[in-house]
Amino acid sequence: MPDDEDYYEILGVPSDATHEQIKEAYIYKVNIYHPDRLAGTTERIRRKAEEELKKVNEAYAVLSSPGKRRQYDAKRFGSISKSDLRKAKPAGKPKAEVYPKVIRFNNVLPYVKQKGAFFIRNVGGQYKKVLISQPPEWIRVVKTTPLQDHGKLPMRVEIEATGVQWGGTYSSQVVIRLDESEARVRVKLKTQKKPRKFP
Repeated sequence: MPDDEDYYEILGVPSDATHEQIKEAYIYKVNIYHPDRLAGTTERIRRKAEEELKKVNEAYAVLSSPGKRRQYDAKRFGSISKSDLRKAKPAGKPKAEVYPKVIRFNNVLPYVKQKGAFFIRNVGGQYKKVLISQPPEWIRVVKTTPLQDHGKLPMRVEIEATGVQWGGTYSSQVVIRLDESEARVRVKLKTQKKPRKFP
């Protein structure tokens, strides 16, 4: 499978989906691309559906297996340790830094909450406060978790994003401020196109 494809996107589930959600999405996708539904359509449509069904089966084979899923997640998301987030030594004015800078949710079902997270750290001098902007209504900051005992940065921020229409494209930013310093995380979400009805 090409590196730019994503098993979660193929099934249309969030990266923290439960086994039941993955199974349900798999059954839904198989039903859409099943050859019996495509009887009477063109050869091109049947070939395309066959390719999509192959991707769906491959994605399910990995995500339905706890061991394979852990290996896949480690490769897909990479690993970011607490020590990596603490590397910078404060000096001068505070400077906010975020990772990742973009969170994408592609090919997801409308009204299905997508969960993601980003990290904030300070790579400059002392700061007085951390502010996270109120994002638009389709994005919600769910939880902030300091990675050190004293309750300050670095910090993990969990978000939820939800698209409400078929074939919708959403894009916005979550702004993080350390005093006067500012960093931004762009959140992009695309919902699936409405399935075609076959005779």
